[in-house]
Amino acid sequence: MKEEIEEFIELTDKDGNKSKYEILDVIYRDDEDYAVLLPEGSEDEVVIFRVVPLDRDEVEYVEVTDDEIADSIFEEFVKRIDSEE
Repeated sequence: MKEEIEEFIELTDKDGNKSKYEILDVIYRDDEDYAVLLPEGSEDEVVIFRVVPLDRDEVEYVEVTDDEIADSIFEEFVKRIDSEE
């Protein structure tokens, strides 16, 4: 990962609804960064977003809809957590 990513973010969906997330981890795979996000108010449900650089100071978070990629990133996240314990 090239740049430091904030610990908490607020994202706006296509309908203008805002949601807050905690960034639990960022995993680099196949020349892409993927963020493992915990939605505010959730204790055990994470979502996976691809981090797309827009310019030097701005990124876009795009939800991963491919279950195979999301599962793979989540498995890597779980391995990292297990190795820290």
